[in-house]
Amino acid sequence: MHVLIFAGGSVQPGSRVNAALAQADLIIAADSGAATALDYGYRPAIVVGDFDSLAAPLVQQLQLDGCQFIRHPVEKDETDTELALEIAISHGATRITLLGALGGTRFDHMLANIFLLLAYPHLPVRIIDGSACCWLLTGPDQNTITGAVGDILSLLPIAGSASGVRTEGLYYPLHEETLAGGRPRGVSNVLIQENALVYCTQGQLLLIHTEQRKNIS
Repeated sequence: MHVLIFAGGSVQPGSRVNAALAQADLIIAADSGAATALDYGYRPAIVVGDFDSLAAPLVQQLQLDGCQFIRHPVEKDETDTELALEIAISHGATRITLLGALGGTRFDHMLANIFLLLAYPHLPVRIIDGSACCWLLTGPDQNTITGAVGDILSLLPIAGSASGVRTEGLYYPLHEETLAGGRPRGVSNVLIQENALVYCTQGQLLLIHTEQRKNIS
């Protein structure tokens, strides 16, 4: 089951966003993400959060439309997006897409949403915004990245160093190498063929694929 979550940030439009919405089996909104979902023409089935940033008239309208509201106190240990992820898992999600996880005015929320990927290393969770998509690769494992020649692919060690990193189909190849934590060596690599491969023996890599097509909207 593909569950799509609207977090509280803004969403940059793009073909990735449209495709994710079209493929969603269940849409969940984290608090004010409900308003963003409606802006895109989708009504969330579930809205979760403390509702400190969602207008009361909108809450009432969504309730009349049959949306399920799951309210949590303002003072809590989890973010609204984290609560939405837990609900997605409880509904049997086999893959999850986050929209609105990178936009907005809260830099801390953006980083917190990226770090949430570490909490679910073996569940396919992807953050999409405009032409970019990021996800976690936890070794030992490999990912095939499908795109266009010229697309940008960054490989960033997110929790310490990542070792045994090997790539195929990228302009700057890696051969069983170590990417040190805190060093941006893996940023801005480039696809030289439509299918590239990234393999990691140990550690965790944040993969960020940015389309460079002219018609990405």
